[in-house]
Amino acid sequence: MATWYTADTPEAQQRVKGAWVDAPVQNAELLGMLLNVARGQVIAFAPAPAPQPPEEPVPDPPDNYVLAQLMQVRNLWNAGRTTGDGEVGPDGFTFRPYPLDNTIKAVIRPIDWKPHAL
Repeated sequence: MATWYTADTPEAQQRVKGAWVDAPVQNAELLGMLLNVARGQVIAFAPAPAPQPPEEPVPDPPDNYVLAQLMQVRNLWNAGRTTGDGEVGPDGFTFRPYPLDNTIKAVIRPIDWKPHAL
């Protein structure tokens, strides 16, 4: 099981940098906010977890949730960096990031393609 990405310590920031080369690690506060927002969006979209007895420790998030957090934080970062025309980077390439796009939703809630009857 993986753990959520954070920017709390230099080691945590290096972990983010290892997974996301263009991460804004020079601004730990901004990076922390982006990671927290992305984690919150993933949790909000994810199915409700099964109830846990109070004495049980909180389980680590599933790998797909952590991957979705990483994908979503990139989308949030790119959305904040675009010009009014949606352009990112040189050469006029256009990229219009949409928070929690269908790819990320499918990572969080995989489609099993099985018929479900009520």
